[in-house]
Amino acid sequence: MAAAAVVCAAVLASGCGKKDIKIADLKDVEAEEYVTLPDYKNLPVMQPEKVELTDADIKNYIYGRIDAVSEMHELIGTVENGDVVNIDFAGTIDGTAFEGGTAQGYILEIGSGAFIEGFEEGLIGASVGETKELSLKFSDDYRNPDVAGKDCVFAVKINHILTELTDENVSLVDAGYDSAEAYREDAGNTLREYVEYEYERKLKIGIATSLITGSAYEEIPQSLTDDYRESLRKDLESGAAAAGMSLEDYLTAASYPVTADGLDDYLDTTAVQYAKEGLALLAIADKEGISVSDEEVEEVASGLTEASGDTEGEPDRETIRMNLLYNKVYDFLVDIYGE
Repeated sequence: MAAAAVVCAAVLASGCGKKDIKIADLKDVEAEEYVTLPDYKNLPVMQPEKVELTDADIKNYIYGRIDAVSEMHELIGTVENGDVVNIDFAGTIDGTAFEGGTAQGYILEIGSGAFIEGFEEGLIGASVGETKELSLKFSDDYRNPDVAGKDCVFAVKINHILTELTDENVSLVDAGYDSAEAYREDAGNTLREYVEYEYERKLKIGIATSLITGSAYEEIPQSLTDDYRESLRKDLESGAAAAGMSLEDYLTAASYPVTADGLDDYLDTTAVQYAKEGLALLAIADKEGISVSDEEVEEVASGLTEASGDTEGEPDRETIRMNLLYNKVYDFLVDIYGE
């Protein structure tokens, strides 16, 4: 994503401004001229669910990575207890399919107890490519009351067995490793970091929503919303070009909540939200004495130059400065509202 479009790190209507202001000018703006803040330390922020990872979650993540490597598929042999298998299954009750009873390419560790009694045991001894029919019964206290206590039939096809991860084959999963244990440890850390990132991302959305809703805005400079709008459009067009897609296809692939026909309205609304958010965050930074040093800006600018390999083009340092400032303000607010 282009730096200009993420100047408001948040995730998230207009009037005539007192003067022309663009994104790069925000560092010199007296934000209090445009926004009256709520009690930003006591906002009604909805807490996102905080996922608690289990060892099973981490194992399943690693199984998924192994399953993505065709060389790690065993296409002959029979299923043993402890094997990890890729299966298709279709369940019926009285000959009728039921919700949640059908899946393709499901990865299951035999003996894990993930499925109802008799399911995993019934696959032991089955050959790869074979379809087994299992006549089973849901327990009376099964979590889905619609099927609890009922007899059922599952047709299960064994697609392949996953090869066990070892030091000898771990490089097939990730070329940067020669130790299976090191890979497992790093995979767990990666998953934990992602879960934490998702929690903070959703928390920031909640904070942004409450902050914007609770703030009173005198007026939003039209020039500022226009600048955000143009920045957002350029970012989308650059993303589509880099992906070799039409803008319509890119919006769909990137899961934007809009089609090309509705893009203008989407950009108008989003640009105003970004402007409101930016002014509110800037006002908090002023009140809390939060700032960004030139050294911090140069460190990020150097990193961007190194990553892009473009030694001639100069990163937009004022955009970098505002990104860093907004991130610092959100870090401050996450410390207040995070669990």
